[in-house]
Amino acid sequence: MNIMLYTTYYPAPAELRTRPNTMVVHYFAKALREMGHTVQVVFLSISRLPCIKENKFRDILPTEADYVYEGIPVHLFRTQELLPYLNYTHRFQTVYMNRQLRRLKKALGWKADKVFIHFPHVFTGMTEILADNVPVFGDFHNMDIAIAYKHYGRRVRRWYQRLDYWGYRNRRIYESLRMIEDRTMVPVYSGIDRSLLASEDRLQKKLEKKSNFIKILYAGQLIPLKNVDVLIEAVKCLPFECELTIIGDGEERERLQKIAEDSPRILFKGKLTREETVEQMYKHDVFIMLSSPETYGLVYLEALAQGCITVASIGEGFDGLIRDGENGFLAQPGSVDAAVNTLMYIYKMDEEQRQNMIQKGYLLAASMTEDQTAKQLLDSNQ
Repeated sequence: MNIMLYTTYYPAPAELRTRPNTMVVHYFAKALREMGHTVQVVFLSISRLPCIKENKFRDILPTEADYVYEGIPVHLFRTQELLPYLNYTHRFQTVYMNRQLRRLKKALGWKADKVFIHFPHVFTGMTEILADNVPVFGDFHNMDIAIAYKHYGRRVRRWYQRLDYWGYRNRRIYESLRMIEDRTMVPVYSGIDRSLLASEDRLQKKLEKKSNFIKILYAGQLIPLKNVDVLIEAVKCLPFECELTIIGDGEERERLQKIAEDSPRILFKGKLTREETVEQMYKHDVFIMLSSPETYGLVYLEALAQGCITVASIGEGFDGLIRDGENGFLAQPGSVDAAVNTLMYIYKMDEEQRQNMIQKGYLLAASMTEDQTAKQLLDSNQ
C-alpha cells in the first residue's frame, strides 16, 4: 500500500532549521514501512511570529527540502507565521504549497492509497491533499481542538469536515469533535518499539523485588502543564521512605529545584537519552506524571513496559487505557492530596496486589507495540 503522511512534527537535520520535534509520528511511519508499505512524509514546519526578525522574512514564501530519516523519505515545507498564534498558513502560502504538492506527487510516480494527517489544523486549505479521491484520515490532538474554537476557527472546522475519517487521542477530543459534527470516529493510539518491553527475566526480577523503600520516577519536560511541582510537594509529605527522580529539562527547572532544595528525597537527573530513561524506569517502582492537558503520553507505555506501577491523570490522554486500580492508577492533576493518597495506596499494597498490577500493566504495553497500533489504525478506516 502507498501511504502519504502529513505532519507538523517530525525529526530533521539541524541545518534545516526546524523546531525540536517529537519522534512519535516517525515511529508510526517506520512501523508502516516495516509492515511493507511505501511511505512518503510531508513535513510542514511553521516558524512562529517572533522569528520573523531573525529569519529576515526569508520563509514567508515557503522553502522546501528533501531528506531521508532512518529510511523514511521526507519532503519539508518550511514557512513563516504572519499573524500571532494563527497556527496555520495564509492563503497565498497554501496556494504555493498546493502547487508544489502536485509536483511532488507527480515526481513520486505513484498514487497514494491512503492519506494520514497528524495535526490537521496546520494543513487547513491544502486541498491538494484531498485531490486523489482516496481515504484521508485526520489524527486530532488537543491543539486541533483549541484552534477550531478561536475567532478564526470557522475555516478550520470546514476543513475538518472535508476529511473522510476522524481519529481522537483522548475522550476530551472526542467530545469536542462531536460538537463540530456527530460522525463515526476511531481512537488513535501510538505504540512503542518491541525492544522497549522488558525481557521475561528482567520482569520476573522486578516482580520478586521486595523493599519498603519506594523509588518514584518522573520523565518529561519541565514545563507548567506537567505539574512537577505537585509531585515534589507530594513526595515531601509522604510518611514512608521514598525517593523521587526527575528526568528532563525545561523552563521550570530552576524553579522546581528551588522548591526541592530542602528535601534530600528529590533528585534531578537532567535530560537523558530514551535508552537511559527506559533503564531508569526499570530501576524504579512507580512512574507518575499528572499533566494537564495531556493529549496522549507515550511515556506511560514505556514505563508500563518496564514493570513500573504507573500513575496518570484523570480525564487526560491515558485515561481509558489505564484502568484505575487494575493496571495502574489515575489521579487528579494539580492536586497534591490526590498524588499523596495514590502513592500511599501503592505503598500499602500487599505483594500479590503489587505483582498483579505490574503484570497487567506490562500486558497493556505488550499489546500496544508500534506494529500493532499501526495495523489497528490502518484497519480502522477500510
